[in-house]
Amino acid sequence: MPAASSSRKRASRARREPSDDRIEEGDPTQRNNDDVVNGDGSEDEQPARRMKKGRGQAVQRDPDPVDQSDDENGIIDLENFCDQPLDRKESTKLHGIAQDWEMIRKQIHQSSFSLVKNIAMSLADVMEVDQSTQALDEVDAIMRDLLDIDKEMISHEQTLKELHQKLLLEERVEDVMNKYEKAVKEDMDQYRSRTSRQKYGSSEVYTQFKQGIFEVQNPGIGIPPINEFIPREEGDASDDEDDLEVGGITQDYKCPLTLTTLVNPMTSKICGHSFSEAAIREFLKNPKAGGTPCPAAGCTKRLTMAVIQPDKDLEKKVKIAARKRQRQEEDSDDGEVIE
Repeated sequence: MPAASSSRKRASRARREPSDDRIEEGDPTQRNNDDVVNGDGSEDEQPARRMKKGRGQAVQRDPDPVDQSDDENGIIDLENFCDQPLDRKESTKLHGIAQDWEMIRKQIHQSSFSLVKNIAMSLADVMEVDQSTQALDEVDAIMRDLLDIDKEMISHEQTLKELHQKLLLEERVEDVMNKYEKAVKEDMDQYRSRTSRQKYGSSEVYTQFKQGIFEVQNPGIGIPPINEFIPREEGDASDDEDDLEVGGITQDYKCPLTLTTLVNPMTSKICGHSFSEAAIREFLKNPKAGGTPCPAAGCTKRLTMAVIQPDKDLEKKVKIAARKRQRQEEDSDDGEVIE
């Protein structure tokens, strides 16, 4: 029995004394070899860095990948782009840019033409001729600015299309940016050197703009040639030669079918004649093969409802002309002398 007691005491002392390999039991205070402690002993301020081990060898972290070149990322080096020739594989990109210019011009810019024209017609309707001159001159300047911008858009579009055609013909285009900018500049310089008649006299948009104002201010009077709305400048043909130009037609706003004022007018896209909506629908309700002859006197075109469309601009003119006639009749009644 005494031997057993002595053995238990030795075991108890062994548990209390630290072991020879200095590893503590319970909560260890030593750190694993993988843990890294910064200089001031704080672990929170700097994340620990660990080394991956595999098959007895330490695996270091891969170095940061080398940045790919701009070409691999699809980014164009703008500084050196002018020196890079284009070949056929780039033609699709140029064609896409040209289409973007065309879309902007047609869908966004051209909608402003109609807005400016409507503003001018409204001013001509509510203001007397002698009072509206300054206001209409300001609107006229806006319309000309829009036409100038439209021309510049067309110049960009056409230049890109010409470069696109060269690439399709297997031509290499060197120094493309300088060629592109030079072509646009030369085209615009030539345009700006023209007189006002040369720039705007042949524009259908400007012609309709000026004629619309004249129709509102002078209902029932034949529209003069467009050059009468644009003062002659140096470089224009003489006014004597302009006298040979034929003026526009007189718009009486009557339907060829009903012979009364147009109601909800609809206009033919192939001959330009206009009709009241109810009358033309009734006229074309029994379609014939190849279309029905246009009911306007002297017209040989054949019509179907597919080529007839609502004409909001004409409807506005009809309403303005009606108000103009009403005011003239009222002024005439006020001027009568009652005995």
